[in-house]
Amino acid sequence: MLNMLEHIVNLCSFTGDREGVEKVGRYLMDFLSAHGFYTKQIEKTEIPENEAWLNTHCDPFVAKSHPFDSEAGIVLAGHLDTVFPRAYCRERRFRIDFEKDRAYGPGVADMKAGLIANIFAALALKENNLLVCPITLAFSTDEELGSPVSSRAIKQYAAGARAAINAEPGGIGGFVTLSRKGSGHITLNVKGKSAHAGRNYQDGASAILELAHKTLEIDKFLDISKSITVNTGLVEGGISANSVAPAASSKIHITYQTREQGEELVKNIRTVANSVFIEGTETEMTGGLRLYPLERSEKGDMLFELAREAGKCFGMELRGQHYESASDSGFYSSVLNIPTICCMGPEGDNIHTPDEYLIPSTILKRSKCIALTALYAARKFKKPCSSEFH
Repeated sequence: MLNMLEHIVNLCSFTGDREGVEKVGRYLMDFLSAHGFYTKQIEKTEIPENEAWLNTHCDPFVAKSHPFDSEAGIVLAGHLDTVFPRAYCRERRFRIDFEKDRAYGPGVADMKAGLIANIFAALALKENNLLVCPITLAFSTDEELGSPVSSRAIKQYAAGARAAINAEPGGIGGFVTLSRKGSGHITLNVKGKSAHAGRNYQDGASAILELAHKTLEIDKFLDISKSITVNTGLVEGGISANSVAPAASSKIHITYQTREQGEELVKNIRTVANSVFIEGTETEMTGGLRLYPLERSEKGDMLFELAREAGKCFGMELRGQHYESASDSGFYSSVLNIPTICCMGPEGDNIHTPDEYLIPSTILKRSKCIALTALYAARKFKKPCSSEFH
């Protein structure tokens, strides 16, 4: 497990690095295929015309213990991509300190150790003939950008699953996640009209000024008391200080607690985007909800209780938590209506930073816990399946 982890950590898989993400995916698919799993890379589906840039993302992968025409069974979910570009990865390689029980490297906790834990959990169930139903391993390739490609593509293989277990990094001290916020990514592209800023300003229409008005209006939707955040994090535009700006754009990140809140927030932002403050300007809005919220549910809590029972078998006292950031676990719960639990992966901290670390001693325990939770869930959340699984 550690050898495989070292190998994939040292393969840069920044979301925008299609070649790097592909290498990690191919490596894991080759391993699974060699151990009797059915594997495939899923072609992209439903790319909006105004978001053609999504075609540059790597296609997601899926592996299954049984043929693809069998039921989804239990989904073990994870993502291949990280937030670390290739230049960063060249400077920081996988490193392990056994005395301190720490492993370091880009994406070591978020979430390459989780991928390894999922794979070996599925392998253990398959090789020991313990499967009550199929295991489906889902590998998103663009989760760090909200899985805009992967969620749509994986949907056809995960729909109707009995339960979903996401191996995002576990919280130190036995924490797993029962609920998470949702997030969205929105881009505003404003088209104005250029003019000399000193000689004939009145003939122009400033895209920057239009965007400024919209930014201030959109910021009014921020409501910390309801855990709704709206952040315009990147702005660019114009061609020179003495020219009326012919174009400007901004990138907005939003988070919310429920799917209903998120849909309402996007609707309100679209209303602002469609309004005009500076005559002669036009605005195009792209994006929207990306990672859906993982909301508490009765079946989700039942799945957590199964995980707690599984953890006790390996000396682990699992504890539930709410996590403020989003993940693609919300897609399984909010969109596919599948009992879902998140952060079942090996424990680590400081994710998305140069100080990200993993606790190696938790890899095997967490992998065993995933396997036993999957087995419990397959029996608890029963569905009609072919006789080969009885």
